[in-house]
Amino acid sequence: MFAWKRLFPTRLINGGRLVVPSVLSPITGDIEMTRRHILAIDGGGTKTRAALAQSDGQVVARATGAYSNLTSDFNGSLQNIETVIAAVYSAANVSMESCIDDVAIIGSAGANVGNVANELAAALRFAAVRVMSDREITVASILADGDGTLAQVGTGSFFVSRYKGQLKQVGGWGLQLGDDCSGAWLGRELLRLTLRAHDGLIGTTDLFARTLTRFDNSPSDIVLFSKTATPQHYGEFARTIFDSYESGDKGAEMIINRALHDLEAILKSIDVIKTGRLYLNGSVGKRYEAILSEDIKALVLPSPEDGLSGAISLGLKILQQLPSAK
Repeated sequence: MFAWKRLFPTRLINGGRLVVPSVLSPITGDIEMTRRHILAIDGGGTKTRAALAQSDGQVVARATGAYSNLTSDFNGSLQNIETVIAAVYSAANVSMESCIDDVAIIGSAGANVGNVANELAAALRFAAVRVMSDREITVASILADGDGTLAQVGTGSFFVSRYKGQLKQVGGWGLQLGDDCSGAWLGRELLRLTLRAHDGLIGTTDLFARTLTRFDNSPSDIVLFSKTATPQHYGEFARTIFDSYESGDKGAEMIINRALHDLEAILKSIDVIKTGRLYLNGSVGKRYEAILSEDIKALVLPSPEDGLSGAISLGLKILQQLPSAK
């Protein structure tokens, strides 16, 4: 874990408002705008991506680290975020000491729940920090100001559409109460049905049998696994489920068909047809594309390559609000 020296206060940004601390960083001399940077982070249930940009928006380095979900594991996520920050500064050959003059825009899964966003912002030392959900970061990067629908389906999931300026949102509530159609949801459903097959309530299949074998043919071990399993742990089953579906396994078909039904119902509820564009983001989302109904599949467009562009644009605006560091 990168050991942050908490020597300097942080300007927190809540609801778009810049809050300047009463004591500024004890650095002598003006810091030229060209020497300041924007740190953009997009963290999800599987990985955390970071980009460091100059004050003109040009990206000078990127790094990828482990998951960040502030609700399911705040301390682990903080550690992973600090690690990827250190990595991207190192990749850019920029001293970590310069971060006290930089702007950080951080989107993380779970940041929309409780007070975790403020807790994360307070733990980092930048000239200004804005923490938001990964949903906000992704929407800003992919939809920008235009109409369209975004289905972010990875370890977790959320769905957003914009049509004639009206924003509609579904999900983003975490695995316990949401994450419909996600990798974590698929994995949990697989274990639930494996237990039902063991109890004779549904027919067994090769997928269910292999899953039970993975737990030494012990249903109790599946239950014990569920007691501590994170969304990432459940999500590890997603690839196997899709592969089994493509091989014709009836158990996998039960899982995928239900998820596909829910996915299309959600997309229609947020007016995907009206928006005219659908971006299927995330490793799991891309697996659904081939099996969507034709009317929805026809709307799918490739997502922009740089999913952090929205965060960098926001950082540029905030950078202009900051006084010259002293």
